[in-house]
Amino acid sequence: MPQHNHRTLQPFSQRRLSIFSIAAIALISTLSIFGCGKLGGGANSIHVKSATTGEKDLPVKSSYAFAVTKTFTDINNKITTASAYNVYAANYDLDANNFAMTMDKALTSDDQVRVVFSLIGEEGTNDKSPLKAGTYSAKADKFMKVETVGLVARKGGADVKSWFDRSMLSGEVKVSSASADEISGDVDLTSGDTSIKGSFTAKVLKRK
Repeated sequence: MPQHNHRTLQPFSQRRLSIFSIAAIALISTLSIFGCGKLGGGANSIHVKSATTGEKDLPVKSSYAFAVTKTFTDINNKITTASAYNVYAANYDLDANNFAMTMDKALTSDDQVRVVFSLIGEEGTNDKSPLKAGTYSAKADKFMKVETVGLVARKGGADVKSWFDRSMLSGEVKVSSASADEISGDVDLTSGDTSIKGSFTAKVLKRK
């Protein structure tokens, strides 16, 4: 009798093991699909639309940000400051050796595109202040504002710079994560028929 029980239980155990194995494989496959989908969609991907580029997806190959101090003087001559983080995102390797001086170099091929925008921090901050996570609106008065938005493309052997009209600029940049070394978030900005929308992760450059 014990032998009979052993023979009948063994196939059941094997079947149960097979079911668990299949379930585990299915779970791993599902996670892999979602993981690949996330990577494929790109944590760094921006959809651009302009007269020069047309409408297309811009897979971001390199992205950097650096801070400067912006000064405000009101009608009563009161002076205040705020950090201004200039963010660059491009579908080619940006030369970040000398900040804007090298990142603003002319494009070398017609398929290269560069996106630029500035994030103005809170009142009283400066270029040494870390960027704060939060929403930077195009319609904000002075602080926690996105401004100086541009799209640089190349056509006919020359750079074409499309700067967004500030009076028509709408939308926002949501910074979801900000540290001393890296900032990331989502951008959704429009001015007339020109727009940029997507996600970015930029390495923060520091002056020596």
